[in-house]
Amino acid sequence: MEISIIIPTLNRASSLELAIKSFCLQNCSPDNFEILVVDNGSTDNTKDITETARNAFPSHQIRYIYEPEPGLLSGRHRGALEAKGDILTFVDDDIEADPNWLQAIKESFDDPTVQIVGGRNLPKYEVEPPEWLEWFWSDHPYGKLCGELSLLDFGEQIRDIDANYVWGLNFSIRKSTLFELDGFHPDCIPKHLQYLQGDGETGLTQKAKIKGYKAIYQPNALVFHNVSKDRMTYEYFDKRYFYQGVCDSYSLIRKNQDKLKDVSFLQKNQDFFRKIKQLGKKIISIKSDKNIKNEKDALKARFHHSYQKGYQFHQNAVHKNPELLNWVLKKDYWDYTLPKINITHD
Repeated sequence: MEISIIIPTLNRASSLELAIKSFCLQNCSPDNFEILVVDNGSTDNTKDITETARNAFPSHQIRYIYEPEPGLLSGRHRGALEAKGDILTFVDDDIEADPNWLQAIKESFDDPTVQIVGGRNLPKYEVEPPEWLEWFWSDHPYGKLCGELSLLDFGEQIRDIDANYVWGLNFSIRKSTLFELDGFHPDCIPKHLQYLQGDGETGLTQKAKIKGYKAIYQPNALVFHNVSKDRMTYEYFDKRYFYQGVCDSYSLIRKNQDKLKDVSFLQKNQDFFRKIKQLGKKIISIKSDKNIKNEKDALKARFHHSYQKGYQFHQNAVHKNPELLNWVLKKDYWDYTLPKINITHD
């Protein structure tokens, strides 16, 4: 067994069915990989879809794992703990893989210096995208990307890249490296538990970058990300930016955790969060109204305001709750059970 494809999923049976089918139609021997469907508490027919796929593709190794703990973290880590492969390929349940995707990943890891592999993530739009969406594509020396929708195209050339450009919908890593880097951080936490949100794969890829681990972009590791019409709305982008604000607050606290050692929580409140607030001002600053001259500026200011609200929401929650600070500063999350915290707010 070389590769374990790990699919955390929650109530997306229809898109999951397409994803599994695309993995079973790979130009790669089924002896070389397994498919793990990690069900994070679905109430739809996710289990039936998995069983149907097992019957349709009997030569493939497809396993269904029920994991009731909510959040993407539990799905990823349960999958990693159950996986038999030396290479772990984490995917979203709403992608479809090109037939040459897995073989390209497999060949990339033939180089023993490669630790992390990402690929091209192209859109498969449910409807024609609105014109304003183009404003959220960013140019990059290698190509272009749209982080809000996890889309990335760095062209036709295999190249070394910053590990932070390997995103969770199409994320391959050596199992030994995943454990050495302490795994993922909390991600995609249910809305009512949003204060427990972390920065997902970002903390892991930042560690990989610091350690100098080799990450590559493999253009033939191509997936199509199904972008539903509800994701191409102002309301979705508001939520996405709020979420990013929470993630960045979490990252900033962890980055500055050395300043918390040997200091009481009250002192942390007074000193540490004052410093964090100053750092955060650089992150959450937005244009003043007088600089908003057109629809594009107005829209970006709106979403940046949502980002600011998410950042402040998390900062305030951690400031008021020492148990939440302990969760943020955990060394790792292999025990991914979400803590029961009585959150207090202003």
